[in-house]
Amino acid sequence: MKRWLKKFTVVFITILTLGLYVPPIYLDAEVDEGDVAPSNENDLKTDSPENSSLYEQIQHEEIDTASLYLDTLTQKAIDQTYQKLGVKIGNEVKKDFTNEIVPNIETVLNYYYEEAGKVESQFFSITAEPSAGYGERIFHLHDQLTKMDIARFHVNRIKRPQDGYYFQFHYHVKEDGFEEHLPIGEIYWGKNMPPKWMA
Repeated sequence: MKRWLKKFTVVFITILTLGLYVPPIYLDAEVDEGDVAPSNENDLKTDSPENSSLYEQIQHEEIDTASLYLDTLTQKAIDQTYQKLGVKIGNEVKKDFTNEIVPNIETVLNYYYEEAGKVESQFFSITAEPSAGYGERIFHLHDQLTKMDIARFHVNRIKRPQDGYYFQFHYHVKEDGFEEHLPIGEIYWGKNMPPKWMA
């Protein structure tokens, strides 16, 4: 069949069926006629040592979904903490936040992941949107199996006389009824009152 007739048939069927069916277009249509032959015998080999070792590598490579989930959970916690700070505060304290607070939050979360174990930690989630205004809440580490919070992460403003304002990051644990402040870190703001959270 002439090449232009094949193309016309494909276009006609595609238009006729409104694109729901597109007939396959064979680029090497002349291979059946014997006009085109493979240029190299190596092109025909698929079981070469390179291909088989790659196949074995893919077979043996396992993705650790537990670690991937916990990494995603930790990233969500960090993102939510940055969201709590808001643009105005976040731009001013970004360096201190990244260098001091983020590693400490990661350390605390990793402690709870390891304490719970690989299986139980898969049921952890980050809940509660950060509170705006002057509220302390950043996020809660929640166990979906027990339907209880494991730890609650907060930040508050502290004004020290003749020193200025600080942001005190801390967390509470269920063992003491979420009463005691366990420190994560502090960031100095300055002498002027900082804007509201999430501003």
